[in-house]
Amino acid sequence: MNELYEKLFERLKNAKRVVFLGIGETKMTDDAVGPYIITELLDNNGEKFLFINAKIDPLARMGEIVEFRPSHLVVLDTCTLQKDPGTVAIIERENMHDLVPISSHTMPIHIVIDYLLEQIPDLKDVFMIGFVPKSLEGFVELTQYKEGELSIEEINENEDLPFFDFQLTEQIKNAADQIIAIIKKLMREL
Repeated sequence: MNELYEKLFERLKNAKRVVFLGIGETKMTDDAVGPYIITELLDNNGEKFLFINAKIDPLARMGEIVEFRPSHLVVLDTCTLQKDPGTVAIIERENMHDLVPISSHTMPIHIVIDYLLEQIPDLKDVFMIGFVPKSLEGFVELTQYKEGELSIEEINENEDLPFFDFQLTEQIKNAADQIIAIIKKLMREL
């Protein structure tokens, strides 16, 4: 992961504003990796960093991204690299069409990115941190996110929070937690 940190630092070191966009279906085990990471980082929203949990509909959040006027956009999602589950890779915009599944998304991410590039002239760099999933199975048992800590009203008032608790496989949760630590370190150093 040190190598990944170095690559991300090089990509983001001159960033004025960065949007981290998590995409995925929270009810499909590892497909929720993007929303999981964003949910863990929501408290870090500010002038330079914006964390958005787009779930399966990034188009619904385009207005916020355009208004924030990022210089960099980092998408967090699963990918179909032919690698072991838990593998994390940087995926360039031109490769997203082939490596990012659209089964749970309302629109292919490369089309969303093309729209953003048209709307935000200062958007200099767009890439994905892709995760090779172990499982994309649907939940067998659904439990409310932070049940007992947050009310249904509190969850419904914050569109970045998931309604159901995450059920990532251990491999993907470990990879996601490492990426969260890397992003926190990047935020301190950028």
